[in-house]
Amino acid sequence: MNLVLTLALTAICLGGETFFHAPRAYLGEQAFSLRLSDGRVANGHTLLLECIPEGPGVEAGRVADLPVARADLAGPAGRVADLTVSTGTRIHRLYPHPTEVDSVLFTLIGIPYGTAPGPDTLHVEWTESDRIFDRELPFSVVAGPYRSEQIRGVPQNRVTPSAEDFRRIARERKIIAAAYEAVRDTAMMVDTFSYPVEKKTITSPYGTRRVFNGQLRSFHGGLDLRAYEGTPLYAAQSGVVKLAQNLFYSGNHVLIEHGMGIHTGYSHMSRLYVKTGDVVTRGQLLGLSGSTGRVTAAHLHWTVNVNGVGVSPLQFTEILSMLYGKPVEVRNRNDG
Repeated sequence: MNLVLTLALTAICLGGETFFHAPRAYLGEQAFSLRLSDGRVANGHTLLLECIPEGPGVEAGRVADLPVARADLAGPAGRVADLTVSTGTRIHRLYPHPTEVDSVLFTLIGIPYGTAPGPDTLHVEWTESDRIFDRELPFSVVAGPYRSEQIRGVPQNRVTPSAEDFRRIARERKIIAAAYEAVRDTAMMVDTFSYPVEKKTITSPYGTRRVFNGQLRSFHGGLDLRAYEGTPLYAAQSGVVKLAQNLFYSGNHVLIEHGMGIHTGYSHMSRLYVKTGDVVTRGQLLGLSGSTGRVTAAHLHWTVNVNGVGVSPLQFTEILSMLYGKPVEVRNRNDG
């Protein structure tokens, strides 16, 4: 018995592998090629990462049991398992690519508005034949082209709410948080977004710092589109209505879940033509524009949320166009 233990300890000291050995990381393996939409991304924007299997054992693979945070690919020469993508402590869920072969995966990574400029890294990890493989993909977060905006004429009770209003706001925050909980992981759409108004005229871009009646209150977490009172408003994509009600700040508001952690919001409406739980299709009439909530005039405030991160609707639409192989519209740098 002592001889066996001595031989085992000697093997460990010499770097040999025994049944006592801990998992080892093998860096630089090329089971996947990684395609990132850009090496530089602004705070409040979205990155697209595509994971393309390479070599035997994965090239004929097929995604199983997706969407999950960890994906498995099985092929003729082996098995790639526990594929994960992360930034810091955030795990990004993977999905089958809508236009590539079955084994190609993708994930959408929203960069929070409050992220400071600087270097960051995407970590991709997987196992094959009981070995752990790791790839690092560096990228940079840059400051977005955001400005400050003075907004005057807002009813003062919408700028400095009363105690009763604050209680209402607190209740609504819980309702909104519950509505944003993703419950449909599979994609409910087969194309990029369409705009929720027939004529796209941007009146206030995403990311602008909002100064209401001389008081800095927030940043603009959506895209304002011109929509005079009574303008028809349409669903940007298919999905399920998670919320359709009047809110203190957003007025008459509709929130739609599209799957894959994606939500769109439509605020300040005068009339709602859908209700919570409705299944809607791309281009379906949701209601009419208005000036309800914290506004000075009728318009549409359109928001996009990716896995809990509010992002620029305009730039996110461009990322979806890349994903679905559609032409990307050239936009003004200051459009957010």
